[in-house]
Amino acid sequence: MNGLMDEQHIGQLAAFCEQVYQSSSPNERRQAENVLNEFMNSSDALEKCVHVLKRAPSTFTLLWISSCLMRLLQRERLFVLAEKKLEIRNLCLNYLANQPNELYVTQNLTRLLVKVVKLGWFETVNDEFIFRKTIDDVQLFLERDVPSCAVGVYILSSLIDEINESSTVRSLVRQRKIVSSFRDESLKSLFSLGLSSVKQLSASAVNSSPESSKLMENVLQLLLACLTFDFIGTAPEESTDDTGTLQIPTSWRPAFISDDLLPMFYELAISLPHALSEKALQILVQLVSVRRSLFSTTERKTYLQNIMDGIKKVLDKNTILSESSCYHQFCRLLAKLKCNYQLNEIVDIDGYDTIIDTIAKFTLSSLENWHFSSNSIHYLLSLWQRLCTAVPYVKSDKVHYLPVYAPQISKTFLKTRLEMAVGVIRDGLEDPLDDVATLHQQLDLLSTIVRIEYPTNCNTVISLLEEAVSAFQSASSLSLQNLTLLENRLTWIVLYIGAMIGGRVSFQVNDDNDALDGRLICSVLRLMQISDARLEQHGSKNLEIGFVFFFDQFRRIYIGEQVNRPSNSKIPVTTTNNTLQNIEVYKILAETLGLTEESMLLDIIIKKILTNLRYWSKNRDIVDETMQLFNSLSIGYTCVRKMSKLDAVKFMLANHNADNFPFLGDCSAECLKTRRLFYQSLGRILLVDLGEDEEKFLLFMQPLTNTIETMFGQIAATQLQYNDERLKLQTVGLCCDLRGLVMSLTNKACFSMFFDWLYPKYLPLLTQALVCWADCPILSTAVLKCVAEIVQNKSQRLMFDVSSPNGILLFREASKLLCQYGERVLSMNDVPDDTLYTTKLKQISLCFQILRSSLAGGYVNFGVFALYGDECHMNAINMFIKLLGTLPERALMEYPKLSSSYYSLMDVVTQDHLTLLGSVDANVIVYILSTLAEGIASVDVSVSTSCCSALDNIISFIFKKSLRNGESQVVEKLRDIVKMQNSVFQQIMNSIVHIVMYEECKNQWSMSRPLLGLILLNQEYFKEVVQRNFVAMQPADKQPLLSKCFENLMNEVEPNLLGKNRDRFTQHIAVFRRDVSVQLHLPRADIEREQAAAGSATDTNMMLS
Repeated sequence: MNGLMDEQHIGQLAAFCEQVYQSSSPNERRQAENVLNEFMNSSDALEKCVHVLKRAPSTFTLLWISSCLMRLLQRERLFVLAEKKLEIRNLCLNYLANQPNELYVTQNLTRLLVKVVKLGWFETVNDEFIFRKTIDDVQLFLERDVPSCAVGVYILSSLIDEINESSTVRSLVRQRKIVSSFRDESLKSLFSLGLSSVKQLSASAVNSSPESSKLMENVLQLLLACLTFDFIGTAPEESTDDTGTLQIPTSWRPAFISDDLLPMFYELAISLPHALSEKALQILVQLVSVRRSLFSTTERKTYLQNIMDGIKKVLDKNTILSESSCYHQFCRLLAKLKCNYQLNEIVDIDGYDTIIDTIAKFTLSSLENWHFSSNSIHYLLSLWQRLCTAVPYVKSDKVHYLPVYAPQISKTFLKTRLEMAVGVIRDGLEDPLDDVATLHQQLDLLSTIVRIEYPTNCNTVISLLEEAVSAFQSASSLSLQNLTLLENRLTWIVLYIGAMIGGRVSFQVNDDNDALDGRLICSVLRLMQISDARLEQHGSKNLEIGFVFFFDQFRRIYIGEQVNRPSNSKIPVTTTNNTLQNIEVYKILAETLGLTEESMLLDIIIKKILTNLRYWSKNRDIVDETMQLFNSLSIGYTCVRKMSKLDAVKFMLANHNADNFPFLGDCSAECLKTRRLFYQSLGRILLVDLGEDEEKFLLFMQPLTNTIETMFGQIAATQLQYNDERLKLQTVGLCCDLRGLVMSLTNKACFSMFFDWLYPKYLPLLTQALVCWADCPILSTAVLKCVAEIVQNKSQRLMFDVSSPNGILLFREASKLLCQYGERVLSMNDVPDDTLYTTKLKQISLCFQILRSSLAGGYVNFGVFALYGDECHMNAINMFIKLLGTLPERALMEYPKLSSSYYSLMDVVTQDHLTLLGSVDANVIVYILSTLAEGIASVDVSVSTSCCSALDNIISFIFKKSLRNGESQVVEKLRDIVKMQNSVFQQIMNSIVHIVMYEECKNQWSMSRPLLGLILLNQEYFKEVVQRNFVAMQPADKQPLLSKCFENLMNEVEPNLLGKNRDRFTQHIAVFRRDVSVQLHLPRADIEREQAAAGSATDTNMMLS
């Protein structure tokens, strides 16, 4: 279908579109998709689509053409004239206004329309911002019948969503400017339109017909889009949605101080159908979150009173809370309440005692009906957790009643979880214990609530635990179902006790509460002894995970540096003889179980870890949770030193093999992280008393030596001639073990011993395995990650003795690995797109990391290689160039890890190794410069900074070498490139000036470094083009001001790159940026955030209480 689109071609296109959407034949649908993709990828696809759109196509053609146009408009390299965008906009408006369409067609056309409007927001036609007038054009829809009104409101809400969506515009600066302009010019009027429409619809009660209900739904969506707009450019993640405040502009204040705003939406939430009630409640969630500083003290009190009265009204009517979606949104509303208001303010409202009683009853009812509200419990617990946290800071004379309701909530939570265990076992319900993330989140919230009236809660739990333990001791007479039920109930009690222990940090501790903690801990330890004694016959996964959670909470509060002395104690926490008798918990433990020292508790925990790793080696959940606990214990400074003296730990250090720890024989992908953590933890413990004791180190390495000898004996016997999957997995597991160990070796002595063990016997074998099995992604990734860790000079651990060649040997081995493996990568052709990253790009990224760490480590004198004719240095750089040439065009920008590794490597290469580029083709250098030009504008600050540094290195190299007599080959090549490809440097200069003027520019110092050199290389271009263009972009009355800013920028700056001159220019950049911002009043996210922070600073401080 090339050339002009006549009626025959349009008919063919319509047939293919119908086949794509309606054909039941996969082959027919696939053929149609191929034809349409060819149509979309043609050079004149945009013109063809617009031509078809004019001809009033069929429904399916209209659907596909609108989708095709959206994709074309998003292509970065496709330049579309403003007139063409205007034509598309007008066609979309015409279809939406005059022709009835299916819902999915209306939605697609609306998406196309708002996308065109956003892309053309700053474009003019006949000196008029024509795309901004789309809002006025759409409001004409509202003067027609109800269905047209609904379409018009839907377009407006979709436009707000599109403007607010940052992913639709690649440039963060452009996105921020569009958002700021739209917010200042249009958003308030749309919010007012939505409010007036809601009032009219509510008063006229037109929401009985389907058309009117649709209109009400769209109006509510319009208001919700206005309230969820990114007002200050923070672009919060969804995960933080329930903790932030709504930064409403001050100009909106009159609408929010109206007495009928909140009551109107509460009434709508109660009276509307459930589908619309949910929307009204979502709006109320946002209204409750409005920043405090928008109101005066009196207005804030009135606003809070309206919030609380509305909450009580909803709870009293209780007509909408039977619908799960409405119930969920109402729970979100309650959680937002304490995010924005102090407990002092809440207590002082009229009718507080009645309202808090109603909320408490609602919470208790929700906990009891757990099968209905499981996804919403988090919000209710969040409300009570925040209320309880504020108890010590309450200054009001009024009673807050939290000591009355908090114990009821915590007890009901435990009671209902125990009942839930029955439903899980007997009725086959979903077990909440399987959702570990949600479970820990709820327990974390509960840990604060349970500390209110702590003695009462403790006595209740101890009574429940003793009763359950008594039944557990006679479990031999129980059926398997009843035994499992009992174990699950015990699990909930243990988890609850763990949360109680963990809540100690949230309150002022005292001896009485610590004594109660001691009783709880003793009870759990007794239960664990009974459970461990039964492991040979029967064990419970849930109960074991509960014990691990309990020990993790106990470790956090009562072990090592984290121990807090009670506030009423005047005695030091610890004594020189390693006893902790001054803490009430340890007094109880000593009296009850004879545990007089912290090391005794550590011994119990370590033995439990050993038990879990042996008996539960095939259970991934238990092994993972146990390993996290072991890793946490090994991090503490005091704790790890006490652990190193325990017999159980000494056993682990000497016997870390698959016979004693079966999970070390598991080479599956799920187990690799566990193995790495295990050796990382063992390595930390080993280093405590290792010093320079090589015999002790070799003794520790003996299990690994045995493993590697056996494995590589098999490799040598087979010469890697066949794909032994078991051998591959063993190699992967070994590399993960070694990587974990190396990550813990943070000093020179221990790493030297490790390197002597590894090289020359074993490291070349890893290279051999990597090259032979290069087509196995999991193996190549594991080997490359291991080598990347080995060559990293952390804490100067690779600074070998001056007489040692180890640094040079290590680099030669790394270069050999990169070159041999790189050749295999270069031969990988036709890799599918869906596996491109995992099979090729990820490995190239790791190769870049290895080379970067090797070049920047400072443990190799690279001049030695050229002096003695060793080409390993040059070979490594050449392989980097070759690998770079295999990357797809957009790979550097689409894959963040690849981008980060490449640009950080370029920073190092240009710093000390530019002379090696003399033999590189000029086109390669031009390509590298183009990637640096692209990276300058990256939203990732580390990437942008690396690009600036690399450019500065290149420019400084040219300047410094040019001052000497006789230019080197690389300088001549770079100078030729500057002359022949000057457009690249000019593009970079434009980008940096634009970023400095308009963007947030967090790395302003880095940006200034290459900019000075670029200006000195292109002084005429800077003055005649850059300066003139940026000045011409401003209104006439602003142009003299900007011209003056540019003149001041180069004032007293000399034509050299000496340090003092660079610093002077950097200072001028800071002044230039400030003057441009202030004098031209340019919108920038950082300035807006500062203004918003100034307006709501009081909010943040007050929320601490």
